[in-house]
Amino acid sequence: RLRLVPAIASLAQRASLDMTWLQKLEDLEESGLCGVRVQSLRRFEAEPNSGKEGSVQWQQTMGSMTLTCPLVQGNLKEEDVVVQASMCQLQVLVQNKPLAGLNGMLYGTVLPKLCAWRLERVAARRMTRGIDEAYQRTTLHIQLAKRGHRSWPQLWYAKEMKHPAARSGYAWTPAMEAAQDTAERTELVPLHQGVPQREREGGGLLFAPDDLCIAVDTLQDAKSMTLRVHFDAEALEVAQRIVPLEELLAADVLEDRVSIFLQCDPQNPILWATLSGRCDPKESSWSMSTCDRFRDRQQNSGAPGHALAIVLTKQKESRGVWEQPFALCLQHPLMLKNYDELADVSEALRADQEDATQSARLSPEQRKDLQRRLAEWSEERFELMPGAKLLPRSPEVGWALRDEEEY
Repeated sequence: RLRLVPAIASLAQRASLDMTWLQKLEDLEESGLCGVRVQSLRRFEAEPNSGKEGSVQWQQTMGSMTLTCPLVQGNLKEEDVVVQASMCQLQVLVQNKPLAGLNGMLYGTVLPKLCAWRLERVAARRMTRGIDEAYQRTTLHIQLAKRGHRSWPQLWYAKEMKHPAARSGYAWTPAMEAAQDTAERTELVPLHQGVPQREREGGGLLFAPDDLCIAVDTLQDAKSMTLRVHFDAEALEVAQRIVPLEELLAADVLEDRVSIFLQCDPQNPILWATLSGRCDPKESSWSMSTCDRFRDRQQNSGAPGHALAIVLTKQKESRGVWEQPFALCLQHPLMLKNYDELADVSEALRADQEDATQSARLSPEQRKDLQRRLAEWSEERFELMPGAKLLPRSPEVGWALRDEEEY
């Protein structure tokens, strides 16, 4: 058996750290070639996790719903299939006819721009009038990205009342009537064929940890320790419009260390730490929860706080409350806490430059004051977890994880 623990420590100290090596270790572990135990957390399990309604089979996680339906029509091309969805409705046409079992109001709501479909073709054989013949079995796969991080008890909305997402609000004034977005919520749009591309407007990196994270903390008892990553509610909502939560967050757990990171930025972890004791990786679990401990750090303190909670089960010989949760903790910088000041000043100067009407422009004194405030502005970030070490971010190679003795 291969003993890879020293190799793990060596990998972690490299200047260019690739977090996906843990997935390779997990494959080795499953094949019985590796003595290291590792858990890669990528999906949030939902109950029920699967079901069948007519000819449609479905599987779900907290962030997605995958539908599978065999197509009886032969020799179908992608041009023969039209898959459309609104926030609350799914419509599938095959050769301009509705496909039975795949048309109706969905139980929950989805993000159509993040949904996709594809056809799968498999060579098979069948008996036709006593003759064994070859044919092509075609299956339609539809991936729905849920709008909310929750479980659906069923696929379709079965109540007699109108779907909540399709209802119009009560408009008491013309302004309220104009603000109605019912048409937008119920408009059917074609879904992406194949694998959808997740991208931020303007291109570049989707998100970095300091775009979203406002705090990290820990809780523990004699048998377990919980790591919590707290997010700004408004920033997390913006992120979920671009990429499903399950394609955004990730965590890798070993017996003596843990890494929490964004899948779009794996070389810059939110937190990378060696534990003070040892845990059982295969007993690790994670979930999204609400927590108000750092609510005052949010841009909108009135919004509920959201946190990713990772529960580590301590090994029998490591049970008890650890004096310190980590032997070494390296943490990404957190969100700016004075960003609003920068945004306000920058917006005022930008509006002044774009406004052609002299009456609305700033006076020379006002403009000079704003320019001074912009020049004097310096970033202030939320405090790290007690005992954590800050690593400056390197845009070329990510975090420079050097020898532990340096910290």
